[in-house]
Amino acid sequence: MNNFTHHHGDTAWVMTSTGLVYMMTPALACFYGGLVENRNFLNQLFLSFVCMAIIPMQWCLFGYSFTFGPGNSVFGSFEYAIGLKTGLITLYGENTDDFNPIEIPSLAFSAFQSSFAVITPALISGAVQDGFFSNQGWLHRMGVMDFAGGLVVHVSSGVSGLVAALILGSRAYFDPDVVNAGQSNLSYTVIGTGLLWVGWMGFNGGSALAATGIAALAIVNTNIAAGSSMIIWIILDITRSKSRGQNNINISIPGVCSAAVVGLVVITPCAGYIQPVYALLVGLIGGFVIYLFLAGKKRFFHIDDTLDVFSCHGLGGFIGTIMTGLFCQTDVNSGGNNGAFYGNPIQLGYQMFGILIITVYSIACTTAILLPMHFTIGIRISRLEQVRGLDNVAHGIIEIEKPQKNPQVKLVSMKQKLNHTNVSSIVPIEK
Repeated sequence: MNNFTHHHGDTAWVMTSTGLVYMMTPALACFYGGLVENRNFLNQLFLSFVCMAIIPMQWCLFGYSFTFGPGNSVFGSFEYAIGLKTGLITLYGENTDDFNPIEIPSLAFSAFQSSFAVITPALISGAVQDGFFSNQGWLHRMGVMDFAGGLVVHVSSGVSGLVAALILGSRAYFDPDVVNAGQSNLSYTVIGTGLLWVGWMGFNGGSALAATGIAALAIVNTNIAAGSSMIIWIILDITRSKSRGQNNINISIPGVCSAAVVGLVVITPCAGYIQPVYALLVGLIGGFVIYLFLAGKKRFFHIDDTLDVFSCHGLGGFIGTIMTGLFCQTDVNSGGNNGAFYGNPIQLGYQMFGILIITVYSIACTTAILLPMHFTIGIRISRLEQVRGLDNVAHGIIEIEKPQKNPQVKLVSMKQKLNHTNVSSIVPIEK
């Protein structure tokens, strides 16, 4: 057993952040669940929750080893498979990981990274792409900067979601010009948004892997970007309502919730590298661009990306990664590089190259997984099953609607009014 003293404060912070990030998966289930129709509500919750069962098992067996184990600059090895050197050698997991020398136990580091691996496929993607950005990853060595997963989580999941939407095709009843009237659980979306916001403080703050000023900076930037994105979205909603000549101001609840998530996404790659004033600007730019993109998507791009995964996460990750190449400073974080605004324009090129590599990798992997399944066992349900809903088709849920009686109101006749009586007649209102 190696004698190595771990920093207890850093360990406590990383373990707390692990819990916050794990909470984001059921929060994401609520967020997405409120945006789908009632007939698909439980299935949408299940798709997120099931990741919490599958991914930790996969992570223990080979995922962590493939991603962070000794190997080359692209893939790891089987040396850490089935938990070896991350807890099974010593009873309390206090062994030193020479490949990833940090001041927290290997098990704490593995658990934290596992929480990212869990939420990534819940956003439609794989988890092994973190290997590009481990200490030995070739993109990391090149100089591509991604503080907390803007590329490896959001760009990859957004691109994979777009590829999946293209392979599956549109739903039988998909019409981009019709407002989805089946979103009757929007309270879940609001609650999910709040929980995602709280969890994101562990997502970004915990990525510092230490209870330091960088973690505090990441948390502050996270809150500022989410807030500024939401504010610009509300302003655009108000402006749009006024431009259409509407008397009432129409602020979309799903839109405002998506705006908060967009702000959280765009700040993720640069949360620990930029000043708070730039976080404000990043949130404003991200919210403004994606709002306009979603408006244009309905008119020009009739792709059935049901929950706008590409628009919010993929495009948000693109924007945040580019902003990192512009605004990052070594004066803020000595572990990073200066950006284009601080005398290092090549950093912007590195960031764009990272976007290209992750995009190509995500397209290739998602296509390689889904196309063979599409042409063999089939992954698209029939039109009739779509109408029935996935709650019934996949889980056997049968909703029995209670017979509704016609509402009744009390009306006082004119004759009764003239007679100053208190007798009223009950008149049913037909639908």
